[in-house]
Amino acid sequence: MPQVYKDILEFDVVAGSYNTEFLVEGDIIVPENDPDILTILAVNPRSYIEEVFVTSGKVQFEGKLNLELIYISEKDGEIESIEKEVDYSHTIEDETIDKRSRCLARVSVENIDYRLVNSRKVNVKAVVRIQSRLLVSDKREVVIGGEEALALQTLKKRVKLVHTVGQNTGEVFVKEKVKVGDEDRPIKKVIKKEVKVVPEEVKLSENKVIVQGKVQCRILYVSEENEVKSLDATLNYANFIDVPGTLSYMKANTYEDVINVDVTVTQDEKGENRLVDVEVTLKVKVEVLEEEEREIPVDAYGIEKYVEPLKENIKVLGDIKSFSSQFMVKTEVELPSVVRKVLEIFALPIVSDYALDGDKLILEGILNYTLLYVSEDGGIKGYRDEYPFRTFVEIEGEVGEVLTEVSTAYVSYEINSLKELEFKFAIDSCVEVLTEKEMTLIYDLKEIEMPRGEEVRHSIIIYMVQKGESLWDIAKRYRVNVEDLITANDLKEDKVFEGEKLIIPVKK
Repeated sequence: MPQVYKDILEFDVVAGSYNTEFLVEGDIIVPENDPDILTILAVNPRSYIEEVFVTSGKVQFEGKLNLELIYISEKDGEIESIEKEVDYSHTIEDETIDKRSRCLARVSVENIDYRLVNSRKVNVKAVVRIQSRLLVSDKREVVIGGEEALALQTLKKRVKLVHTVGQNTGEVFVKEKVKVGDEDRPIKKVIKKEVKVVPEEVKLSENKVIVQGKVQCRILYVSEENEVKSLDATLNYANFIDVPGTLSYMKANTYEDVINVDVTVTQDEKGENRLVDVEVTLKVKVEVLEEEEREIPVDAYGIEKYVEPLKENIKVLGDIKSFSSQFMVKTEVELPSVVRKVLEIFALPIVSDYALDGDKLILEGILNYTLLYVSEDGGIKGYRDEYPFRTFVEIEGEVGEVLTEVSTAYVSYEINSLKELEFKFAIDSCVEVLTEKEMTLIYDLKEIEMPRGEEVRHSIIIYMVQKGESLWDIAKRYRVNVEDLITANDLKEDKVFEGEKLIIPVKK
């Protein structure tokens, strides 16, 4: 083997892609001191992944399904609520799964069904969907030059490489105190709390990633006059997560999950229940990436010695990019009874399929929603329905693996008649695109025997360029330097055309 000079390339590889759905079932039991259930108004789900374990041939997800049950009590007809958390475990088995893999995952609740077993028990079945992508960090030694005696010629290509510097997960706690306005009656009880995380900024410094954003919180409560009211609060968060090796020029991707929401009603200075302490716990996963552009040889030959490059074709992660947009879903509905007042609308958008159309990613899905309203007789009723949607997110560059996420930004409505309403749902859609690219690298050189006929050469060689040939192809065929070929033919650029005649500078 001839003496060669090598360098090390670091890069990430997409090692697997899985979209799975599974059933999570659990029972909500009414606590001993709470009243029996007369009518179920709504069951609102939220899911998050606690832990991911990757071993050879297997990925295991440990998660929780949070359920909020809102119902009318049998005792006095008042609105009540119960919160329940159901643990679940889901495993993907595939013999190709590498135990070194890191997992990027998105979890969503695709469907929720519930059944009143008896006045103190509700059976809930939810379809949970996990979108997961496995990444592996790898290294390769590549040839970048050879000993002087080879007079090695290399064809180089500029490539962009992405590799993971490090990752870590941390918990972020945010707390805020919200007050009921003086024009409203004090709080009797809280019946629902809904939160949405809005990441705003990510900053990188030495060995640290600083995450900033806000948590939008909506609280549904019953006043002392038995009116259903709502409070809105915005909680700002800023925290840092240690990721050794991080430097300011690098790039970070963050993934936020709400893992706990605590709401406590407290008294103000007048002794009235007008204050609400809101505490939210976020789980923030950070992955720090380094992007590097390199020129690496993809082909080579020797002028002084006959060598053959030993090549390897690999597929590497090209980039991870996020694209987002907001779209509107409009629908009209006729309710079974007259609407006196709308109390709340819960919306759960679900992406069921996606397809690429040019520079647009088309998203199709279903919007499930539940309406709580006061009917003509003064009772509180619930109405469930679904509506299909189709929208798109504009993207740039090549598209590989895709992770999708949709959430409700806000809901508005108009009452057109006694029973007819028009809804407008603003939906935020976010698409994370992982692109892959193929790359050729030279991992070594092998010395070969002189081809037949090479020992006898004419003093002058005139060559006619064939279709699709480049100067590199011709120089490699005759084992001459590309620059010498340009000089001998007085070429102004390194391009040649079919049928063009070239003088080959033969070495004597």
